[in-house]
Amino acid sequence: MDQDPEWWVRIALDDWRSRTGPRHRRITEALAEAIERGVAGTGTRLPAERPFADALGVGRGTVVRAYETLAEAGLVSRRQGAGTFVQRRPGWSRPAVAAPIRRLVADDEVVDLSRSVPAGTGHLPPVDDTIALSGRDGHGRHPGGLPELREALAAHLTAHLDLPTTAEQVIVTAGARHALSLVIAALVSPGRPVLTGCPTTPGLAASVTAAGGRPIGIGVDPGGLDVSAVDRAAARLHAPLILVASPAHDPTGAPLSGPRRRALLALAHTTNAILLENLSEAALDLPARPTDHPTPPADRLAPLAAADDAVIAIGSMSKMFWAGLGVGWLRVPDALRGYLTQTAATAAVAPSVPAQVVAARLLRAADAGWQEGLRRTLAERRDLLLALVAEQLPAWRVTAPRAGLSMWAELPVADSTTFVHLAARYGVLVAPGAAACVDGRHQHGVRLSFAESADTLETAVDRLTAAWEEHTRRLAAGR
Repeated sequence: MDQDPEWWVRIALDDWRSRTGPRHRRITEALAEAIERGVAGTGTRLPAERPFADALGVGRGTVVRAYETLAEAGLVSRRQGAGTFVQRRPGWSRPAVAAPIRRLVADDEVVDLSRSVPAGTGHLPPVDDTIALSGRDGHGRHPGGLPELREALAAHLTAHLDLPTTAEQVIVTAGARHALSLVIAALVSPGRPVLTGCPTTPGLAASVTAAGGRPIGIGVDPGGLDVSAVDRAAARLHAPLILVASPAHDPTGAPLSGPRRRALLALAHTTNAILLENLSEAALDLPARPTDHPTPPADRLAPLAAADDAVIAIGSMSKMFWAGLGVGWLRVPDALRGYLTQTAATAAVAPSVPAQVVAARLLRAADAGWQEGLRRTLAERRDLLLALVAEQLPAWRVTAPRAGLSMWAELPVADSTTFVHLAARYGVLVAPGAAACVDGRHQHGVRLSFAESADTLETAVDRLTAAWEEHTRRLAAGR
């Protein structure tokens, strides 16, 4: 260790790196065994979390997790503002102490970075979430969604996304993926090509195939979707469907640049392609640093659908609000409104009325100040995850995302799937490149969500680091 913690801590942790499992588990077991042997007497103060973490070369969240597990086992007490202290030495034998410790560290919750959505509802704007169903007329089934939600979505798109929209243009769906399936089923003949960025949202290619489309991967760089590659592909295809996430490509977090937006709109006209724009991560543009001034609304790039009414836009409330609502939407061009509304009515895609009522209230409460606070928080978490990966996993190559909730990490292996399975055994889930790739070029990557809290991100990277250490040992041994 680089610094000089208590002498007994140095003795206790002499072999912690050689133990198995996530780092917080190794530290917990080593300290528990030392306390049990009487190496530290009652009332002995453990090192402060931050310097102790620095000395061990781990994140503060790792030490916090270890101390909390010791406290749950009754081996230490944690006093706010004072520190963490050894409790009266238990009178039972070592196996009796080791058993609850092992049980506690084995029962750790799995950290899930595979889903790029907020992990909870604590960030939501305050709304009345009681649902008063009395006084509502009819059977509660609305072909395009609850009128009050369609109005709230139209107002949100108009005011916050610079996309003028009327309630009549909106169809409520059970998520963006459901909206995509609806469009493909209605407009795409079986086997029709669907051009999409690659890597892409995990599972999207499978959804396109299930809906009857034929996904074709298009490269992505810091400017977003490679429109020149789209042009070359479209030249040999008949009127393809082009799927583009203009605000933030998932998983790289790259917005589509202004010149590429104009080129893509022109291309769609010359090739008779259908443009389907995913706005799920719109308004989640992130400042370069959390302390930077927000991007003025006038400087934000408007959606493609704002420049051309032929563009079909889809979106979801899962990214900015909460995936548990199960609410998405479809903004339909006037020429297709009747057809797609009838298709939606037949497919019965709208979520439950209570979910739609809460969604409408959240949209009205999500003012510019709340959205800016969310963007700053996400920028802080993005920067923390980037720093942790750079420090503890320097062999991974990650580019800072400029928008959205996820980042793409390239691993120095041909296929990340084996590592992802191993990481799950260490208690952290990430999306493998195979699930995010259309054509096999990006199977060496993983998608990481930075929507979790700072402590959770530190724990996740700690576990990923332990898993990566074992993975590289296995590779070196030829296993």
